Amino acid sequence: MYKVLETRDEEDLSSLRDYLFSLNMEHRISESGGRQILWVYRLEDAEIVIRAYEQFKTFPKASQTRLTSLALIAGPSRGLLAFIRTAPVTSLLVLSSLLIFILTSEDEVLPTNYSALIGNLFFSPVTRVENQFFFVPLEQVLLSGEWWRLITPMFVHFSWIHIVFNLLWCVELGGKVEKRMGAFLFIVFLVFSSLSSNLMQYFIYGPSFFGGLSGVVYALFGYCFAWGRIVPHRKFNVPEAIYVFMLIFLGLGFSDLSDLLGIGKIANGAHLGGLTFGLLLGSLIGRISNGAAGSNVA
Repeated sequence: MYKVLETRDEEDLSSLRDYLFSLNMEHRISESGGRQILWVYRLEDAEIVIRAYEQFKTFPKASQTRLTSLALIAGPSRGLLAFIRTAPVTSLLVLSSLLIFILTSEDEVLPTNYSALIGNLFFSPVTRVENQFFFVPLEQVLLSGEWWRLITPMFVHFSWIHIVFNLLWCVELGGKVEKRMGAFLFIVFLVFSSLSSNLMQYFIYGPSFFGGLSGVVYALFGYCFAWGRIVPHRKFNVPEAIYVFMLIFLGLGFSDLSDLLGIGKIANGAHLGGLTFGLLLGSLIGRISNGAAGSNVA
């Protein structure tokens, strides 16, 4: 962590802290010897904090718009180009998903007529005979060397609502998690979260047409939730109400209400598999992080 500010203990930093939370900026305030010390986890955030602090001192009622504009000027980490730089894997995931969706948007996709591209992304190859569909068993898929199918269904989306919903959460959560993990470990996270969600869907419901990033999204939610419970001082800035909503949506998928509400078929197994993986990994990494922090003397 990087020390940015040191102020009197009686100085109220709540407004500054709320502002930093609004920017999703990881920080921590500690107390020592009657002083408050503000720390940030990324060096490039230091100048933004200093400028915001100066503005709060000069203009205690400064608007969020004014402060946000200062943050954009102070640090290139805010904005599209900066997001691509700090979260390249998330950016590539979003762009590739959009590109694949656009290239296949003229296909019916599900399930009567799909391009060779979509056909190679599904979990199992499928053959249509009149109005019946025959899926290749998983063991045959593996024996044929088409291992990529265990992961690539995450790139298949069936509607604009489907892809927009998933990509918004990928940007929001994926960017945060990638910045913590780093690009390489985040790629590993994506591979195993997609693998766990697709396998869970397959083993619960059997071979079928399914796809989307929602399993990865639930893995991200599970990871953020578990991490926040174990390492609360470094939790991800995700409102508790969002966790509740996602759990309700998960339960909704296992009921008949999804069809009654017009949502359609939901890949419940993928959601459950992704969530389980995220919770387990978040708990494991969180405990390792706590153990490492406890063994160090500041």
